[in-house]
Amino acid sequence: MTTTTAMHRLTLPRLLAQDAVLGPPPVGVDLHPLLVDAGLADLAERLRAPADRVLLISGDGDPTCHNNETALRRAPRLVEEGLRHVDAALRQTPLAPPLAVAAETLAQIALIARYGPAWFRAVGTPAAPGSVLCTVHTGTGLPQVVETAVGTPVRTLLGADPARSAQAVLLGGVTGVWLPGPRALETRWEPRDGSARVIAALPHGRCGVAETGRMLRLAAPNCRGRVDQIATALDDLAAPGAFDFVVRWSTQSAQRVDDPATHAAARLLLSALAVFPEDFEAHAASRCAAEPRGVETREVEPMTGIEPV
Repeated sequence: MTTTTAMHRLTLPRLLAQDAVLGPPPVGVDLHPLLVDAGLADLAERLRAPADRVLLISGDGDPTCHNNETALRRAPRLVEEGLRHVDAALRQTPLAPPLAVAAETLAQIALIARYGPAWFRAVGTPAAPGSVLCTVHTGTGLPQVVETAVGTPVRTLLGADPARSAQAVLLGGVTGVWLPGPRALETRWEPRDGSARVIAALPHGRCGVAETGRMLRLAAPNCRGRVDQIATALDDLAAPGAFDFVVRWSTQSAQRVDDPATHAAARLLLSALAVFPEDFEAHAASRCAAEPRGVETREVEPMTGIEPV
């Protein structure tokens, strides 16, 4: 079946469909060839390494992302089923390290075992087959977790009203980058390696400096660089030397390949400097009047799904 990501429509999600776990689960599945045929050769190779047990990853490593916790909340039986398949496929060795697998990945494994690789590959692209979860912050209300295919337009994921009102969009959460609204809305969503599967719209009237500072504070505990000091400097860019300190640090730290978290934080700040020059100039002159409001992330709204037509 040939698929395309040129157009998308809203439909029921695959991973979280309520009838996905009806009937007895398959037993005696040869998981490795199934995963290879599904386009998940890297995952299949991981399962060939010896391990003493499987560790379930329930979080996403990014406080703005809710994908794995949503998979656990909405598809617990699929996660458990996938866990049994992985456990049966492991070369179990007591002295080997544990194998950590995300809740969403386990649910996808269960679906591949039930419906086969061709069904899984019917959504997505050859390079990124299947559906994936993405946390979407529209800038108002609570975030949503949607199921989509890589290559979905950002405009489709945000929805018509938030897309029209976005002055900028953050792709990738605390490890992502800002894009100006018009450019972001014409972009197809393709998660970067190492970045969270998060899309966050910043409506007009919000301050890009304040939102960037909030993201840097969320990222700081995982960074070895002075990210918390940079976030503090963003609070008072009018202080002597503060603006120069921010620019110099972001330029220098963007080269820190030895510390991926600090590198990502610097990349985020550099993108903010490019997308919000007027906000930075206003803060440097102590005259920014925008409300420093963040996108609420404490709860998750009911889920919807997006697939190619």
